[in-house]
Amino acid sequence: MKSIVLKRASIACMVLWIVQAGITTEEYEAGIDYHVLDIQEDTEADDSTSDASEKISVIEYFSYGCLACKKFEVHISSWLENKADDVEFKREAVVFQESWALLAKAYYTAVELDVLEAVHIPMFEAIHEDKRAMHEPKNIEQLFKQEAQIDSKVFRETFYEDTAIVDQILKIHERAQSMRIKNTPTVVVDGKYLVNTRTAQSRKRIFLIVDFLTDKVRAERQSVSTNEQVLPSNPPVL
Repeated sequence: MKSIVLKRASIACMVLWIVQAGITTEEYEAGIDYHVLDIQEDTEADDSTSDASEKISVIEYFSYGCLACKKFEVHISSWLENKADDVEFKREAVVFQESWALLAKAYYTAVELDVLEAVHIPMFEAIHEDKRAMHEPKNIEQLFKQEAQIDSKVFRETFYEDTAIVDQILKIHERAQSMRIKNTPTVVVDGKYLVNTRTAQSRKRIFLIVDFLTDKVRAERQSVSTNEQVLPSNPPVL
């Protein structure tokens, strides 16, 4: 009887240790739970500092016109609360249909004006809850004014005249095509692993796989770092 009690106590302690350590025994399989990209995304191209390029990138490809993307926001918010410091999250707006083009412009306009936090969720709500025609520029302009106090003149100059926004939309469109992204939301980890609702089977499961993949990237980087040969500081004697 005593041995049974001790065994149960031991098991309980082990379970508690696993929970506290945040260890998961679940493994995910390439080609089923996630895809390894044939053409890998250049995650360092947009980074202006070496510190940023050393971080593990997690990029969501989305559209305000996508209802699933709106529903995915709650999972993003929850994940961001416990995101590791060496992971960098960002979004990119894709255009899968004509009406999404101006929505992408709205996103990059918000980024350019540094008001994304103020207008991001209201854009989703305006489209999917209030049923407003947010593919019309006048309605986007009004939302920016209401939610972020952006002057109409400033909005129009950025929305209509900033060619960098158009260039970014075209670049992301080409990138999405090269990675064969066909549905939203899609998440790409470190430019080489792709996860979406089709691979993960649910929105909630996406970030479980993302965390698995960021761990995988860390291990890969550590392996490369360990195997690197360092050149001696002095020239060789010939």
